[in-house]
Amino acid sequence: MTARKPRPTRKRIDAGARRAQILQVAGDMFAKDGIDATSMRRIAAKAGVTAALLYKHFADKDALLTAISEGFFVTLAGYMEKAIEGVNDPVARLKAQMRAYVTCGIDNPRAYHLAFMTALPRLRRGAEMKAFRERRRRGEPIAEVEMTLGMKCFGRLEQAVADVVEAKLTRSKDVATLSEVVWAGGHGLVSLVITHDDFGFSPTGKLVDQSIELMLHGLLRP
Repeated sequence: MTARKPRPTRKRIDAGARRAQILQVAGDMFAKDGIDATSMRRIAAKAGVTAALLYKHFADKDALLTAISEGFFVTLAGYMEKAIEGVNDPVARLKAQMRAYVTCGIDNPRAYHLAFMTALPRLRRGAEMKAFRERRRRGEPIAEVEMTLGMKCFGRLEQAVADVVEAKLTRSKDVATLSEVVWAGGHGLVSLVITHDDFGFSPTGKLVDQSIELMLHGLLRP
């Protein structure tokens, strides 16, 4: 009588590692197939988990996208913190924060695209950000626990702009609008590079630095 071969045992991984695996698979599928074409059941199958386990970690695609976005903001915060270490001049700090934002986006194109160029999480996140911006414009103090990682990252950029304004180096004193203009310029550059990488752009460092210089030429007083 032939002895039965023992069944291979499934390798168990902890909840944190499983969550990271699911996010990796979901991000790859969203980027390759599109968000609308990627169902939760397909994500579960690709990740090798049951649909029930997937829903235990993430309620829906919106929750998956939000988690991917938060992961990107953790990375972005690291870029921005490192960029200003030992930098005291306000203009140099603003340049460093702008460069960090753009470089991080170009270095992490899939996560950037899902964080800033997708529609599903925009309704809830957009409402939160709009309320945050309105409170900032009114000068209301906002506790750190109320702020999402995305708000904190934008706050870093806004503070860099505010420091330059306070030093009386800008044409305008409108910190809120100037910050939005700076972000719009950075976002436009990242979006162009990561969606048209077949264009044959100039070397990234040169492209980023010259874009920042041109933007600051319009922002700073002559």
